[in-house]
Amino acid sequence: IGFIGGGMMAMAIADGLVQEGKYSKDQILISETYPPRRDYLLENGWELVESSKLVQECELAFLAVKPHHVPGVLEAFLNRIHGERATIVSVAAGVTLQALHAYNKQFTYVRVMPNTPCLVGCGASAVSSSYDELAEKVRDIMFAVGIAVTVPESQIDAVNCISGSGPAYAYVFIETLADAGVMKGLSRETAKALAIQTVLGAAEMVKQTQVHPAQLRNNVESPGGTTIAAVRALEGTGFRDAVYSAVEACHERLKEMAKAPFLS
Repeated sequence: IGFIGGGMMAMAIADGLVQEGKYSKDQILISETYPPRRDYLLENGWELVESSKLVQECELAFLAVKPHHVPGVLEAFLNRIHGERATIVSVAAGVTLQALHAYNKQFTYVRVMPNTPCLVGCGASAVSSSYDELAEKVRDIMFAVGIAVTVPESQIDAVNCISGSGPAYAYVFIETLADAGVMKGLSRETAKALAIQTVLGAAEMVKQTQVHPAQLRNNVESPGGTTIAAVRALEGTGFRDAVYSAVEACHERLKEMAKAPFLS
């Protein structure tokens, strides 16, 4: 397996694969052009090769570069790759399978929408491809850094709005909850620790119990109590609408980027 681009997301996946025992370090090839990053990767024992060699020696090659670099990377392979070649797994946001094929028809493609918690092994990724078997294979790989689902490509933008950008929404909530704790007299350290664990614990409750979040919320709300008063305040100040609006704004921006993806 290989990675074209050795940035943080690529190396999170690579590290996860090694830690989970799916691949050994010497079974992973990396292509990276930025000199300081190359030095870092070499110092940490990764094998670096040219991208043209990588796509001919690997079964799967993760294309982990910025979206505006995708055309140049793929077009550079035109008429240079012969015989066996990798399936390209693109993690570039907003670059469709159709666009990938337009840049270079020599390859088979899979799209992956990961998110930044992959960096700590708690990612939520979605995989899409015209080839079900390949999609399942990549999905299994992404389980090394969290959970992964397969979706039609038509739903990738929705995934981007929920799990792709979703961590930022959660960070805003954690930050605000902690700030509110400071306002009420808690130390910054204590408020932050409580806010983080509260969100983490609530998510784990939903995951482990499989009970609907509304029911879990009801379980906390005593009749005439403090929690129902607080939830009423959240509802009254538009908390739900703010979340819906955030997702809608994300989706609108994705549509704008799709029209001119490499000018954004």
